[in-house]
Amino acid sequence: MIRHAGFVAVTASLLASSIAQAQVGTLQGVVSGVQAGTVLAVFKGDAKVADLKVEAGGKYSLALNTGIYTVKCPNGTAPRIAALNGSATVNINCQ
Repeated sequence: MIRHAGFVAVTASLLASSIAQAQVGTLQGVVSGVQAGTVLAVFKGDAKVADLKVEAGGKYSLALNTGIYTVKCPNGTAPRIAALNGSATVNINCQ
């Protein structure tokens, strides 16, 4: 009986720790309307969570926890993007 209780405690502990970990999604795609080298701020609510650096050809890649984010474009627009568990292609329009 004691061995069974120990097994249950370890299983519950492992399950709780796996639930507590944040799910991470990788976003990649193209940002249109900005030049290579431009850095765009990424916000979740009012908190800045990342910088998105635009590479040659407008390409970018960014890892974020799952959720809905806002990208601040230089022209004042603020497109919203969603990061899901796993990888996704999201094109951002800053024109």
